[in-house]
Amino acid sequence: MDELAWTTPSIEALRGFQSLPFKGSDTSWVNLYLLRRKYKLEIAVHDGVLFRYYHGKTPNRQGYGFPLSPVAFDADKVFRLLRRDAESRGLVRFCLCDDGQKEIVSRHFDIEWDSDRGDDDYIYERGKWIDFAGKNYHHLRNRINLFNRLYPGATYSPIDDSQRLEDALHVAQAWQEEHEGLPEMPAADLEMEQSCIADAAEHWRELGMIGGVLYVDGAPVATTMASPLSTDGVDFHFDKAVGPFAAAGATVVSRRHFAASGMAAGRPFLNLEEDVNIPGLRQSKETYRPAVKLSKHHGGLSAC
Repeated sequence: MDELAWTTPSIEALRGFQSLPFKGSDTSWVNLYLLRRKYKLEIAVHDGVLFRYYHGKTPNRQGYGFPLSPVAFDADKVFRLLRRDAESRGLVRFCLCDDGQKEIVSRHFDIEWDSDRGDDDYIYERGKWIDFAGKNYHHLRNRINLFNRLYPGATYSPIDDSQRLEDALHVAQAWQEEHEGLPEMPAADLEMEQSCIADAAEHWRELGMIGGVLYVDGAPVATTMASPLSTDGVDFHFDKAVGPFAAAGATVVSRRHFAASGMAAGRPFLNLEEDVNIPGLRQSKETYRPAVKLSKHHGGLSAC
């Protein structure tokens, strides 16, 4: 009888799942690797299908993720495997399922679904970020104009060598120090994020990471660390700006440069991931006018 052999995510095990027909940030093979410790993530690969199990601290990060494959799979066979595995765990739970995935899972399990607005992925049209044209982007254009007036010599460079990567890490570290002690930023979460950023930097080329750094007078003030997602998108894993430069609009300037660069060529969508119910983060992501807010669902029932 087939059984799933669970293990900790590794780059080698995940390589075959770099291009998937899904837009959710949870389906990014890079995220599966970087977040393996945060969610005590287990994976199993069986007949070309990637199975996931999350051991997060909250119900929306507990249970099976939707099975992933670059090609269509035999759903009856896949969910029979999951049912047997769930019986051994004594519980059927799913998390991070978008609307279509939820519908498929519901054909095989009578899940009591729930959702959390903070789990929605914010997905944007990259082309609209290049010039931020139109009245909907008036505020962002004002931010860009302010930044350019204050820092007319600012430059942007792709992360294509070790020095640029060190500069990106410098921004990330400075951002962490600025946010230490804030109630919405628990120390454990900040430390975990820095660990994930360090992993991304250490395995930059192996993970196919892309990104850039914004400089003012030669000093790094903002950075984006991203990777290709699905066949038509880019996932923003870490997106930081620091000090008075952040207040002046460094984030929007950096994002505009990234959108206009060749790094995202051929991929029309940018995924800024979730707002995790942080009001300021939600307001910021809404300001950039998402084309889609991809809902995620979670739920479970007792295995029988």
